[in-house]
Amino acid sequence: MSQILIAGVRIQKLVKRIGRNGKLYEYSQYFVYVPKAYEKYVIGNEWIVTVWIDNEIYPIGLRGLSRHNKYYIISLPSNLAYYWEKAIGKGVDVVLSRP
Repeated sequence: MSQILIAGVRIQKLVKRIGRNGKLYEYSQYFVYVPKAYEKYVIGNEWIVTVWIDNEIYPIGLRGLSRHNKYYIISLPSNLAYYWEKAIGKGVDVVLSRP
């Protein structure tokens, strides 16, 4: 089984505001950028994603890559927002495994 370790990437947060029926709603999306050097290895496939934060393992599950401007990103589930908030700005390790 092939695996790719992307070490030292930072968790980013994108806050979106949407107006619907006169009310303003806000939601957050958490993601990590895939460095340009790794793009040729990961594009076009779905991966089983695992995030390591301070020696704690968070299995994310099957994810595909998506685009954010000129870069590829791996989106993280918002139900783990508590853990992502603590790790914003810190370097985390992401392990990508083939399903």
